[in-house]
Amino acid sequence: MKLLAGGLLVFLAADLQGQLIYKTKFSAVEGYTNGWAIGQPSLGNKWLNANADFDWVAANEPGYGPLNDGRGYIRPDGSTFYNVTATNCTAPGGGQMMIAADNNQGINPDGSTRSTYFFKMDFPTQRRGPITVTWDWSFQHTNEIPNSPLPYSPTNVVDVSSNYNNQLPGFDHGFTFSDWANRTADGLTGNPNFKYAELSTPCRLSSYQDARYNGIGACGGGGNWNDYGPEIKDRKTLHMQLTVYVTNAPAEYMNSYEIFAQRDGEAVWQTAFKQDTVVNFWKAGTDGLYDYTKAASGMRRCAGETDPTSGINCLMLWLNGQVEPKYALVSNIRVVGPDPVAVPTVSIDKTGMVTFTGWLEAADDPQGPYTTVAVQSPYLTSASGKKFYRASN
Repeated sequence: MKLLAGGLLVFLAADLQGQLIYKTKFSAVEGYTNGWAIGQPSLGNKWLNANADFDWVAANEPGYGPLNDGRGYIRPDGSTFYNVTATNCTAPGGGQMMIAADNNQGINPDGSTRSTYFFKMDFPTQRRGPITVTWDWSFQHTNEIPNSPLPYSPTNVVDVSSNYNNQLPGFDHGFTFSDWANRTADGLTGNPNFKYAELSTPCRLSSYQDARYNGIGACGGGGNWNDYGPEIKDRKTLHMQLTVYVTNAPAEYMNSYEIFAQRDGEAVWQTAFKQDTVVNFWKAGTDGLYDYTKAASGMRRCAGETDPTSGINCLMLWLNGQVEPKYALVSNIRVVGPDPVAVPTVSIDKTGMVTFTGWLEAADDPQGPYTTVAVQSPYLTSASGKKFYRASN
């Protein structure tokens, strides 16, 4: 629909999509400021430190001690190094979350290094599926990429000794759907922390963008990494999609998940599978393309495993293995559920006040690009000429 008001030519449009469960662009409009991301944004749900009680683990479960409080250490100048910060929040289109390592995480009472950090974003519990999250992901490093006689190949290089991926520092950063109730799946009811075995859909940046598989319906942790996926270490952005199948899925792939990764401008890889799949790719040390069977990616811990009334209810991210200098960037997160919702509403009065549901986006041209200008209604327009607005949910 379109509307003329207050001397401003303003066009309003609405998008119809599935149920929007959560989204963020790490923008100032949402209430983000540059700095420690835990406790942000000021509007809506906030990022939470899932290691908030890491001292409890050190005291009660010394066999698993390498948990980090996320704050790192105090620099000589008195400033605090934070593992997770929001950056460039005032940039057009929003900013990103920086997940960084400081290589100085502190020491646990048993002498182990605090090196693993978990943090999460809660959203309403989802017991039906499919549930999908999309995001942009990139690995950043300050090392020069080594010269290699064999440049990166989208089918994985043959000679690993000449691949810059294997010459740059290691990395282990994950992005997953999870059921928060499973934090007590190990039987320690007082344990307030996630551990790797409690994550439902482990997806990570490591040597490649890969994923962990487990037997469909096996739950209970376990499984291994399939070592299959696109290169990450040349700073190229990966456009990611993770879809999880829960209680209403067909029995043959219930409690499984799929992951798709696209290096910016390149072909799409599938790196996790809801059923056994044959893939064709180069494998290190071989001299050609071969067929390999990739096992179905069952959840490491199934949604509702510990608490049958629970389900997928948070995004859980981790950073493991702190070696400087490197970091990852996460941006444009969007979680969508299976149920459609009503078309978002948007209207404007003669004063230029826009009332809307969902998020309000604006552009100078009807084809965009659109930028989020408000997440709380109403919004007073300030344009002096033609402007296009749309509501998105």
